[in-house]
Amino acid sequence: MRRLFFFLACAASALTSAGAQSATVTGQVVLRDDGQPLGYTTIGVLSLGTQQLARENGSFSLTLPPGEVQLRFKRIGFVPKDTTFTVAANDTARIRVEMARLVIRLPAVVVSGRCTDKTPLGDKPAVVAELFEQIKQNAERMKLLAQEKPFMMTAVHYGRLIDGDDGVTNPRTDTLERPALLKPYKPRGVVFPITEGPYKGATGIMMPELPDLADTAFTNNHCFWYAGQERLRNDSVIRVDFEPVPWLAKELDLEGSIYLRVDGYQLVGMYTKLNRIPPTNRILREYTNRAWFIELVSGVSVIDEHVLMNIFRDNRPAFVQTGKIIAIKWLDAPPLRIDH
Repeated sequence: MRRLFFFLACAASALTSAGAQSATVTGQVVLRDDGQPLGYTTIGVLSLGTQQLARENGSFSLTLPPGEVQLRFKRIGFVPKDTTFTVAANDTARIRVEMARLVIRLPAVVVSGRCTDKTPLGDKPAVVAELFEQIKQNAERMKLLAQEKPFMMTAVHYGRLIDGDDGVTNPRTDTLERPALLKPYKPRGVVFPITEGPYKGATGIMMPELPDLADTAFTNNHCFWYAGQERLRNDSVIRVDFEPVPWLAKELDLEGSIYLRVDGYQLVGMYTKLNRIPPTNRILREYTNRAWFIELVSGVSVIDEHVLMNIFRDNRPAFVQTGKIIAIKWLDAPPLRIDH
């Protein structure tokens, strides 16, 4: 990925308060073409190893120790920007960050390869590395949002059995409230017993969610490949396939695809499939889960809808569960209804 290193013009002025041992850096992140604010841009303070999000209007304020400041600004669909400057105690600096749109040159053919236990840790083909960085940014920004501005999601699940003639039996509807961040993915942990709630006693299969895609527990144990362009509902998308590394493929885990919008590389969909059938449930032939995402705030996606399907080896009807997020509740504000 091309990285543009530059120096930001800073206006610094000494403050008069005595005894302060910090400096203040404020500013705004905007689109280079027209000055449009780029809200929720990730601001990394490299010298401290911390990250935070810009506000909705692209503005930000940092309180930093005096000395050299190294900042990195990242947003999906844009070329990252780095800058380094020095501030003294009691100084304040005002900066304007102009970001340019990122254009990834997509090959005419798919990019695949042999997945080994060491592949995720090695150098990736250029297009895979660039797309993988956009996937990680999607995940990192959603996680930062949930930490800085916590919210809960209300979901409606509709489960039923569907036979070969599309007949529906045993319909069941459940409404539940769930946090933005669920229990993280762990190798060997995708299949588990459900011990509480309306499906207590059943077997659960984890679907990796957006934050998992930036977690080394997932990324270090899966290979990613560029799989071309296609349509997903109304979006032109780039498909990135993933599969467990060989040691993990011998266990129960997930393989599937991640879908990024061609324009801006925002996550819009995910498909997961159980790589093998649990030995205790040989009657199951296939498990799949398709999920779609929406933009909750500028450039930050959250899961919006899913369709889970269990297909059995005998003649019993398939089990299908659809789920939709119907409301978002910021913990410091009234609920936000989601229109479908």
